[in-house]
Amino acid sequence: MYSMIITPKPSDPEVERLSSELNKRGFKVRYFVPASTQVKINIHDFHAEFEDIENNKALVRGFGADVTQKIFFRLDLLTAIELHGTRLINSRTSLEIASDKFLTSVYLERNGISTPKTIICENAEDALEAFDELGGDIVLKPLFGSKGVGITRINDKSFAENVFYTLEKLNDVFYVQEFVDHYNRDIRILVLGNKAIAGMYRKSDNWKTNIHAGARSEPIELTNELRNMAIKAAQVTKTEIAGVDIIESDKGYQVIEVNSIPGFKGLQRVTDVNLVEEIISYFLEC
Repeated sequence: MYSMIITPKPSDPEVERLSSELNKRGFKVRYFVPASTQVKINIHDFHAEFEDIENNKALVRGFGADVTQKIFFRLDLLTAIELHGTRLINSRTSLEIASDKFLTSVYLERNGISTPKTIICENAEDALEAFDELGGDIVLKPLFGSKGVGITRINDKSFAENVFYTLEKLNDVFYVQEFVDHYNRDIRILVLGNKAIAGMYRKSDNWKTNIHAGARSEPIELTNELRNMAIKAAQVTKTEIAGVDIIESDKGYQVIEVNSIPGFKGLQRVTDVNLVEEIISYFLEC
């Protein structure tokens, strides 16, 4: 029996752990690597390699693009795979929403999920107005990205002017979010379908709480409120396997991000739940 993982990097340690778990269950794993794929229209059916995989499903662990044209091409690849009848977990729609902070914010707000005040615009003047409207203490984030890369806190107007006018020359888009005092920690919850599987605190010595940026993982006992919020955030962003990031503020819990390719190494350190087994069981049974 064959199973498929879509990934830009088959040698990624988490991909290897997921592959090993599939091997234990009797599956040989194939990898679909977007960067090395040729799509030939009316010449050859590139989808042929998907035809004998178990239940016609593929596990998506990233598409690895950081350039606009490649982002669109690789999202289009996922659409083409789905059009040929393969179910992707997570879907192309999920990756489009969750990898785009603007779309994520829209879906959260539209569905009544508390999230920080945010302004998105294209020019420096509007970004400076946003800086003032959001209280003069903001977090500037790239629309696309993960692991905290490119995220900057700005609480000085002169510095904001320098940054915004420089980015305008680069044709950047401004995603400007109010800074919320969150005690230098946030909460990551792994959601599989309609279940919150496990969670952790991510604590830091500064306001950035990404494990990749040096934060520490610590155990947390999930309350029903946290479970329900994480599950709803995953569902409204159409994300079956999700890492939901939540902060605690003086306004209560707020969702700041939904990840459609959630890492699990940091979470595994602080939970007794076997996350690899849970993810593969969900993938095979859903």
